[in-house]
Amino acid sequence: MGDEPAFIVDTMLGNVARWLRMLGYDTLYYRRIEDWRILRIAERDGRIIVTRDRGLHNRARRKGLRSILLEQDDMAERLAYIALLTGIRLYIDLDRSRCPVCNGELVRVSREAVRGKVPRRVYERYTGFWLCTRCGKVYWMGSHWEGIEETLRLARKIYEEMRGED
Repeated sequence: MGDEPAFIVDTMLGNVARWLRMLGYDTLYYRRIEDWRILRIAERDGRIIVTRDRGLHNRARRKGLRSILLEQDDMAERLAYIALLTGIRLYIDLDRSRCPVCNGELVRVSREAVRGKVPRRVYERYTGFWLCTRCGKVYWMGSHWEGIEETLRLARKIYEEMRGED
């Protein structure tokens, strides 16, 4: 991973955490966590805070921490803005992607390895599978993949427009 940014996302932005994880970024998210703990973890681990909470954002900045205040509601706009500020990639590299549920690393596994772990129709229809090394959840490029790709295509377009505003 090396120089890649790592994030901690506040409780209001679980969907952003899932996207950052799919994009391959180490992203902490807790359904319940106090602001002071977010600040402490960000400071300790060198994580970028992603928040909708202006007060948390301002406290982070006063402490010299990197923080992104997300005021956008649209996911493509949010991802484009994060990319503008941090340089994250706006495409999914399946060899880097992380589990959207638990942040664990995903590894490519054989079709045979997921027999009985996925619905029969999925097993019969798909050949590429990834397994979370932490929670054991299995992933594949199902029907939702088109929506993911469309959101990212739009995010890249918005990102290019944002870059052109300078």
